[in-house]
Amino acid sequence: MRNRYSIVLLSSISFLSAEELVLEKITVSASVSTDKQSFELPCQIDSIKSKANDSASLGETLSKITGVNSISTGTQAGNVAIRGLSGERIKVLSNGSSTDFQGYGIRHIANIDPALSENIEVIRGASGVLYGSNAIGGVVNVISPSFLHTDENQTLFKGKINASYSTNNNEKAIALKTKSAIGKLGVNIDVSKREAGNYSTGDSKAWQKGTTNSNLPLFAGELPYTDFETKSARVGIGYKDDGLKASLQHTYWNSLQNYLGHTPSPDFKAVASAGQDLTNNETQLKLSKELGDWNVAIKASKTHNQREASTNTPYQNMSSKKGTNDYLDIDTLRDDVGIEVRHPIIGDWIGKFGIDGYNKEQTLNEGKLVPSADEKGRAIYAFEEAEIGNWLFQGGLRYDKQDITASLDGTSSYFVNKGFYDATNHDRDFSSWGGSIGATYKFTPSWAIASNLSKGFRSPSIFELYAGGIHGGVQAFQIGNPNLVEEKNIGLDVSFRYLKDKTSSNLTFHRNSIDDYIYLENTGRKRNPKTGDVAPNGLDEMKYTQTDAKIDGIEYSLQTPITPTTMMRVSAEYLDTKDKKNDTRLAYTPASNGSIEITQELSDVWMTNNNKINLDMRYYHKQKVANSKEAFAQYNSTPFVSADTSSYALFDLGYDTKLKIADKNVDFSIKTSNLFDRAYRNYLDTYKGYALGIGRDVKFSMSLPF
Repeated sequence: MRNRYSIVLLSSISFLSAEELVLEKITVSASVSTDKQSFELPCQIDSIKSKANDSASLGETLSKITGVNSISTGTQAGNVAIRGLSGERIKVLSNGSSTDFQGYGIRHIANIDPALSENIEVIRGASGVLYGSNAIGGVVNVISPSFLHTDENQTLFKGKINASYSTNNNEKAIALKTKSAIGKLGVNIDVSKREAGNYSTGDSKAWQKGTTNSNLPLFAGELPYTDFETKSARVGIGYKDDGLKASLQHTYWNSLQNYLGHTPSPDFKAVASAGQDLTNNETQLKLSKELGDWNVAIKASKTHNQREASTNTPYQNMSSKKGTNDYLDIDTLRDDVGIEVRHPIIGDWIGKFGIDGYNKEQTLNEGKLVPSADEKGRAIYAFEEAEIGNWLFQGGLRYDKQDITASLDGTSSYFVNKGFYDATNHDRDFSSWGGSIGATYKFTPSWAIASNLSKGFRSPSIFELYAGGIHGGVQAFQIGNPNLVEEKNIGLDVSFRYLKDKTSSNLTFHRNSIDDYIYLENTGRKRNPKTGDVAPNGLDEMKYTQTDAKIDGIEYSLQTPITPTTMMRVSAEYLDTKDKKNDTRLAYTPASNGSIEITQELSDVWMTNNNKINLDMRYYHKQKVANSKEAFAQYNSTPFVSADTSSYALFDLGYDTKLKIADKNVDFSIKTSNLFDRAYRNYLDTYKGYALGIGRDVKFSMSLPF
């Protein structure tokens, strides 16, 4: 291993209230004002608080939000899919700053621990005006805990210890989160550690050679190579005085992961498709100053992302593969800076304008998946907001420019020699204008209609342009396309909203039309994994190409009391996607789904209070692959299972309480997921072609404040 940053803090998780979904939290994103609720804003925003029983998967943590799904790989990996879009089309922010985690495929997770957040905001729909390229599908903002401050020379300190245990995969998580203040100076320290063994599927037999029942999976029961270890830590310092706010924080994240692979060998023994050692170090500086009625904010961040992986080898044995064709070692350094000015109300309008820029340096130290390359981006934007009578208007403009240059020599010479790119197309420039117009009209204090129209763009990534090698995590040979052009989209949504007392409801219709949509296509050829040459036997060749796409959808959510002590939550999503050129559905479209959740409050007993029992039923409709060229569609030609999935329903049962111990309220919960140990396959599970989803799991969680 190379030298890492030498921060070795323990382990952390901040888990706050028992309420997970916060529909009406005052938002800090997508508005110039600081007092607006999501009910009032033209775009769709939801916020989730951290909990003691949160998953290690960002996608799973957010999957209760209507219109949000998780593209999962085991229990540790889950990428966020918003309204059918995922990957490079979803902008993941760390405390408002851009992240860069080498997201080369649907199994590459954001290098963020949801547990270190105070809350997570999800902005659905195109949000490019404020966030630029990679936001045409939505934005996920993982927000750090706020700082404590006092007006006098006082000392404050508080914290929380959290722990959880899951029976299915023997997953153990322990965490500490603290806040302290000395006068106007605040210090936060958060640390977490999580480790898990292999998970077990729902009740099913495995497929064996000679079996005629093709509905059985290749692997069932305990799935080897699905274990992981993750640790993360954050140290932050904040200062607040006379209109000045300043903060400096550093976040460390490391994860060791294994991925289960398939094998065509006669013995049908499981193999590791890849082991990974992922590390992310991120330093953020933020300054803001009130200048009369004006505000000037400066933010800067430095990120060092390291990815080491080995094909067909678990992470425990990765070091033995160094220096071979099976090893991959990539470093990414990224510097971001932005300046934003917020002006006071002029007429009816309050707004902000700013400039953003970043420089990115990607270095291939070892391996043959993606070359060394440099990327830089520059942007300028303006965003305005006005409240006139019962109307709230928002609008903005943005111009982005990005340059990408792939290296021609050194470790990158392999890609040039194989003809994946050359001196004529190794340097690409992309630029585009974007904008949005939105409005909300309140018929009454409880009823509103909102709409948002936006135009955005996304430039191709380094990987989409210049890849050329074994992608061990998905067991394919992936090839970039240096002739790709930028995606351009028009997004529109209209929502009807109701909010009164404890009842909220939202019905939204949305459309996203994307020209030159970039997707990965199975070419039908195979490549020798050692030489990279086209061969009759080898790994499936997947290449990036483009089409025009359309996504239509309907979302509905309802949260309401049905008795004074009983709360009901209903959610439903329908998506209709289309690849216009090939007249098929888009690849990896989430299945239509819905859920009903009932929470019943119970009487206080002995040392317990705030007792609640929760029953959740989630339904997923059957789904077929878009066509034979979709990634993972090759499993439709195997004698076991398929890439298509059947309809299924899962039930979860939970109990939450607060234990009164020495004047402290200790949060305690027990949650049983997949209560009936159902054998199922989720369409967005990348294991779906040869294995089942996780079976029954009982999770015990505790949170102790101090």
